[in-house]
Parts: sequence; C-alpha cells; structure tokens
Amino acid sequence: MQLSMQQLVFRTKQVRDRELEAAKNLGVSPAQLMQRAAQSCLAALERQQPAPARIMILCGPGNNGGDGWVLARLASCAGYQVTVVASEPKTELAKQAADAWHDQQGQVEPLAQLDRTHLAEYDIIVDAMMGTGLTRDLDPMYQRAVHTLNDAKQFHKLWVLSIDCPSGLQSDTGTPCPIAVEADYTVTFIAWKPGLLTGQGCHYSGRLELAELGISAAFRQLERPFATLIEQEEVTRHLPPRHRSSHKGRHGHVAIVGGRLGLTGAVVLAGQAALRSGAGKVSVLTQPESQATIAAAQPELMVQQTTADDPAAVMQLLQGCDVVVLGPGLGTSSWAQRLCEWLLHSDLPLVLDADGLNLLSDHNEWLPRQAPLWLTPHPGEAARLLNCTTKQVEQDRYAAVEELSHRYQAFVVLKGAGSLITHPEAARLRVCKRGSPALAVGGAGDVLSGIVGSLIGQGLAAETVLPVATWLHAVAGEHAAIAGERGTLPSDLFGPLRKLVNP
Repeated sequence: MQLSMQQLVFRTKQVRDRELEAAKNLGVSPAQLMQRAAQSCLAALERQQPAPARIMILCGPGNNGGDGWVLARLASCAGYQVTVVASEPKTELAKQAADAWHDQQGQVEPLAQLDRTHLAEYDIIVDAMMGTGLTRDLDPMYQRAVHTLNDAKQFHKLWVLSIDCPSGLQSDTGTPCPIAVEADYTVTFIAWKPGLLTGQGCHYSGRLELAELGISAAFRQLERPFATLIEQEEVTRHLPPRHRSSHKGRHGHVAIVGGRLGLTGAVVLAGQAALRSGAGKVSVLTQPESQATIAAAQPELMVQQTTADDPAAVMQLLQGCDVVVLGPGLGTSSWAQRLCEWLLHSDLPLVLDADGLNLLSDHNEWLPRQAPLWLTPHPGEAARLLNCTTKQVEQDRYAAVEELSHRYQAFVVLKGAGSLITHPEAARLRVCKRGSPALAVGGAGDVLSGIVGSLIGQGLAAETVLPVATWLHAVAGEHAAIAGERGTLPSDLFGPLRKLVNP
C-alpha cells in the first residue's frame, strides 16, 4: 500500500535540493510556488481569526521572508490590518515580493527595532524570519527578535504562526539555535521535516499543518523518505477481530519481572496494561516479600516469587512464556542483576525497560544475544546506554535512536514527545506524532512496556510491535487527558486502551 505525503518525512536538504526541480517539472515557477505558500498561510490565518484582525509579519532576508512579504499583500487584500517588520531582503524572490508590498504602499518597520510593547498592539504575529535549514546559532539581532516575541507571548494574548519552521529551530533535529520562536501553529511546505515532529521541536512548532503546494507528488518521485509517521490505519490492520473459537492460549503468555518492595506498583501497571491490550495470560516474577502485595492488587496476574539463586529454577518458572518484560520496579540489587544476566542469555524474546535498561548500560558484556530484544528508553536511559548526556541525546534524537539500535542490535523506541522507532534492518525510521503531556508522569513507561510485551505475545511481527504499541499508548494518553492533562494517572489509560485494541 502506497503511503500518502502526509505520512512521509524528508530531511530538510532533500526538500531544499529538489523542490524547485519538482515545481519545474510541473511548470510551476518559483514565484508561483511562493504565492501558493503564502496562500496556504492565509488560509490558516482565516481559520484562526477573520479579517479585520491586526497582523504583524516578521520577515527575514531570505525566501522565508519572501513568503511573509507575499502573505502581507494577500492578507491586506483580504481585509486584514497588516504591518511588515523586516530586515533587508537578500534573495531575488524576497526582493520582488518586498517591492510588490511597497508598491501597494504597505507599512514597513525595521526588525531591529521590534519591542514587546509594539507586539502587544496586534492579534496575530507571523514569523517569516528564518524558515528551514538553519545550521548555526541565530545572529544577535534575530536572537533579540525571537526573545522579544516569546517574551510578549507571556504577557499578551498573541497567536503566533510560523512559516515552514519556527525561526531558530534546527529543522532536522528540533533543537533551538540557541533560541527559537514558540509558535502556536506552523504551516510547513511540501513535506514534513524531522525536527518539527520530535523532542523540543514539538513544543516550538505548536500545531502542525503540511501544505503540499501542489508539487508533493512530483517531489516524491525525486527523493526517498527519511522516516514515516505511524497512522491509525496501520495499527488497525494489525489488530484484526478475534476468532469466535479463541482461547487464552492463543493470545500469548507474558512474564513481567520486577516489582521489588516499594516499587510493586510498576509491575502491577505493566501487568494490567498487558492484560488490557489483549494478552491471554500474564505472570509476574518477583521477590518473595512483594508477592502478596502484587497478587492482591490484580487478581488476574499469576504472581510467583524467586530468590534468583538458581538459573534453572528461574527458567522453570518462565517455562511456557512467550515473552519476558524485565525492568518495571526491578531495582539494581544483586537479585536484579542475576535475573537480567540470565534472561539476556536466554532464548526468550525480551523487552527491557527502566532498571533493566540501566543494568544493561553497566553490563555490555552480557551481549550479544541471539533472541530478539526490544528496548524502551526515555532520553535519560538512552544517555546511559550510549554513555553520553541526556542533552546530547535530545540534540539529535534521530541519531540517538539509530545508534542505540545498531549498538545493541535491538528494536528500539526512544520515548518522549514524538517518539522514534527503529531496528537494525529498518529501511527508514518511524515517528509517532501522537501523544499528550499527560503521559509525563511516573508509571506511564510501565504501561508502555506492558503493551509491548502483550503485542509480542499475541504474535505481531517483531518490527511491527513498537510502532503499534507506541501509537496505542500515545492515543490512549490523549483520550485519558480529555478531562485535563494535569492529574491524569497511568491507570487512566486502560479504558481508552481497551477500546483502541478493539478497532
């Protein structure tokens, strides 16, 4: 099945190198392409607030600024009250667009003199300063302009639209250079850029819209996508209705290992998530002192204890299991270390989360393993696995998830806003654009690990598990947060999750 452009992600250089060629192949001139870009932004403005709202358009020196100049003319003709605040245009297209605005006697003020008081006089601010392709820190004048705009948003009711990419944001990685416009809405052109979809880029971009400008199909013939988005149709395809003759033995036996005293809630959440996402049976292997607490919390869990003194005895307890999830509430004691080492050396499919990941980062000698391995780190855990800082991981999440996958020969999801997924043989990365800040709470990761284990047990293809699990987790979080993001609990995901796995 061919994917639509709304599902494909291309690096910034791919778009910049090929957009004019694609347009030329269709008989579209660069000026016409700029006109189409401005028209798509005008449509976004009209949906947000009708004329005669007051609009300030901040224009930089390049073609992103040119888009802003054309938008100023279109918005003025549509009845908006428009002021352009600009630096000197440098490209030929930007100069032509600026001349057209001047010929219309449009109002222009210098960008260097932008101040917060002036911004407060407007309803909408359009950011057309830098666009995509930034590879170094913003010049001081633009840093001041970005800071002034972001500061004004804190005190005044401003709605900010960024054209193509928030100024100051590195469009391939989503990191600010060193500051970026905090947009409410971003209209990006022709194809999704990676940095808009993950990490800090999600914050700076706000709500996203892709405007294909009538040339995306032609562009697609010239370049191969760098990544693809996970969509509902894909998830639904992998969760068909069950046969009427189904029984629990057909839907996987998941073992979850962890839950030391004081952290029993983590393993309970993982177990509940595995059950709610369709596992036929869920066992928990834990320390003796935690057994009663976990069993009382969820009667459907089969809870067994082990002192982890004998690997043969541990493997006997796990006999018949289809997959092991190791890590929720595990701790890093000698008990936990023994279990982690033995399970990594076993032939059971293994999901590592939480302290399972932390133990692996300290014991690379336990690898390689022959059986499949899934890793579900957040940026801090990823940093420990890569022996770097969390900041370094967040500076290029795409590079980090690829390095994790190759270093550990594993299926990996790097969690966070815009979760990223890959594996060593992947043709391209996967991106989950869904999710909610409601998932930023302790225990949410345990729920994801339970879903992952459940889908493995139910027999989904190895490379399919993480995309489906991550999408289910993200969308369940969105549904759970409808009543409010603050105060949403990981256990609130179970009702929506049950509906989502029964499409």
